Amino acid sequence: MDSCVGVEQDLDKAIMKFNNLNDHTSRAIQDLIDQVEDLRKELSKQPANTPLSPEQAMAVTDVAGSVRQGVFQMSTEHRELHATVSRVGKSIDRHFIADYASVAPKAETFCNDTNRPIMEQAIAQHLYRQGLEDVGDSFVSEAKITGVERTCTFALLQRCAAALAEGEPAAALHWAERRAHELHNSPLPFTLHRMQALKLARSQGVVAAIEYARRQFPSHAARHERALQAAVCALAWCTPAAGPAPPHYQHLLDPKALGAEAAELFIKEACALLRLAPLSPLAGAVLAGCRVLPALHDIRAKMTHPHVIAAWSDDELPFEVDLGEDGGGYHSVFACPILRQQASEQNPPMRLLCGHVISRDALNKLAMGAKLKCPYCPMEQSPTEARQIYFS
Repeated sequence: MDSCVGVEQDLDKAIMKFNNLNDHTSRAIQDLIDQVEDLRKELSKQPANTPLSPEQAMAVTDVAGSVRQGVFQMSTEHRELHATVSRVGKSIDRHFIADYASVAPKAETFCNDTNRPIMEQAIAQHLYRQGLEDVGDSFVSEAKITGVERTCTFALLQRCAAALAEGEPAAALHWAERRAHELHNSPLPFTLHRMQALKLARSQGVVAAIEYARRQFPSHAARHERALQAAVCALAWCTPAAGPAPPHYQHLLDPKALGAEAAELFIKEACALLRLAPLSPLAGAVLAGCRVLPALHDIRAKMTHPHVIAAWSDDELPFEVDLGEDGGGYHSVFACPILRQQASEQNPPMRLLCGHVISRDALNKLAMGAKLKCPYCPMEQSPTEARQIYFS
């Protein structure tokens, strides 16, 4: 995700520079055209084959110089834009790894007699789950795949979610009404009815939306009071004469934003109700791979680093490992909490009288003559009272 953000920032800079350059270049070209046009009109007033006056010759020279200067300036700015665009490509190369072959499974793994049928069935199932029946049928026919269920329950949910994303809640409402008793405690019915009421307000008017709200909203008023109030207030900005809506109502008045929110909630609630995985096996495997492969590549890069190879010879872990909440507070070596350095034979851990442990280098830096104040508690002591700790 951080890689995507980094590339997106560089891309935004390139787009912003392109837009600014486009506007500036358009104005500059139009200004040059106006200068040439004014000069042409001035010269057209002279009779044919009449020599130019010194003032006219000077004007022609000035316009020609302006054109040359403008072309040179635009060429320079274009080169700068090209450098900015090139940085986007370099950013992609820097943030993304083109070759995962060193850590990814070999392609032959998916092509053997055991795994190939499993992979083909996963692809076909994914196509049917996405509602792409025609593509799935062609794939199954050409690959001669057997054992794949064509009528997938998830495909219906996917079509309902796609309709919601386009601002059409009718199919999802019909599905939810048939399971109203099972969705009694779910926010999905209210979300769909709210979307339908706001759609009616845009297409048939506020009166139709209010009539629909009076029929459908009373049963949801107790659980969704604040959201219901906001939806009813948003109807005031659905009239043709209404001005711009306040920021906190704009989300409700944006059909695509409201549809995307409803589609996400629909898939979540429907899959939970029908006990379906929200992702197909293929999509789940791709998502897991996208997260695991960069970590594996990072581990491989760290394992081949010279410092890591040297660390293995000292019986130390090559990088930090998070053991989780149940892993305890164990460390392969002691790290000084003051200097953030690992202990060594020359810089061993030292226990103070108060029980806190720091490294010898930190002890020497904190000591003020014959006094030492613990950095973690008010206790004062002598540096000579610290004792070296040995880990077995």
